[in-house]
Amino acid sequence: MADATYSPKVYKNNGGDKQVVASGGVLDIESGGALQIAGTDVTAVLATAPAAVAAGYKIARGVHTTVDEDDTVVTGLATVVAVVASLGSDPVAGCSKVTATIGNQAGAPAAGSIQIKSWEADETVGTTFSKLVNWIAIGT
Repeated sequence: MADATYSPKVYKNNGGDKQVVASGGVLDIESGGALQIAGTDVTAVLATAPAAVAAGYKIARGVHTTVDEDDTVVTGLATVVAVVASLGSDPVAGCSKVTATIGNQAGAPAAGSIQIKSWEADETVGTTFSKLVNWIAIGT
């Protein structure tokens, strides 16, 4: 917590072992400066880091065990706007890949749920189940 008796918004605490950036303060690393974590320069990585999930959105993730070729999975989100999935188990003849969809979020599947589909190598519906599927969903 910032020291209310000290007026600068950026300062070292009394013992000098902590740099404080109070509300309204800014830490600006100018051209040629660097930010290091444990001696490793992270300036360029942070300057080009991808934007985080937009305000109000959350990320849910899990591992689903397939029951049939078209499973509905409840994510814990109120609504889902995007989903990705990958086969966590080794592929076999009856289940060589999976896909995931958010559907219409109004009954097919229900809001907050996703559909995970299993496929054979020839792109017909999967016939082997109890396979692990890793999924990540973004929503509200």
